[in-house]
Amino acid sequence: MFGEVTSANIVGYNGTALKSETYYMVAVHFDEVVGSGAGLAIKDLITGNIPYGTELQLLRPAGGYDIYKYLEEAYDEGSDEFIPGWGDVLDNIATRKVAPGSVFWLKAPADANVTIAGAVLADASKSITFVAKEYSMLGNPYPVAVNPNAITWEGLSYGDELQILKSSGSGYDIYKYLEEAYDEGTDDFIPGWGDVLDNIVTTGIIPVGQGAWIKPATDTTATFASPL
Repeated sequence: MFGEVTSANIVGYNGTALKSETYYMVAVHFDEVVGSGAGLAIKDLITGNIPYGTELQLLRPAGGYDIYKYLEEAYDEGSDEFIPGWGDVLDNIATRKVAPGSVFWLKAPADANVTIAGAVLADASKSITFVAKEYSMLGNPYPVAVNPNAITWEGLSYGDELQILKSSGSGYDIYKYLEEAYDEGTDDFIPGWGDVLDNIVTTGIIPVGQGAWIKPATDTTATFASPL
């Protein structure tokens, strides 16, 4: 079962209610400090009532996942102490940074309310590159819902798919990049992302804080323009 990220906003945090043993796909749209573009360290990204044993799974560029757990005792090199926090496979406090536009899975062993916080990305645009013929996770780096046809794409091929988690958390809505999708506004057929009826997508179908899967036929870059 999969869950949906909710209660997102643009003031610097997302509140997410986690149900036990449920996977949540979370897109990061926060920065360490305004304008840095570097993202947030995992140890600082998620706070709140985090049950010990909660897992964070971050997709590697080459495939597979790096898995981090929230531990009662993780080694913190800075203080030379064992403290509660996000630990890597060696139980060291996780310092890896997660850049805006990254996506990860979150699963807790018990119901919990957590907060994902940081500085809202201030860049005028943000580009993310995806490798050909590999499943990649696409996250909106800005805290608003996004229409994939509002993203500037380089390298897309007709027939490429976006898979977006349904709001029910069960399964995915699938959209295709079409040579001819029907645009009701112009009463014409145009290239773009279309739904199952081959109608052009006109709404923000990727919710705030949510992610999507993409598997392009060739190396592809998506550039998001800041709506803020």
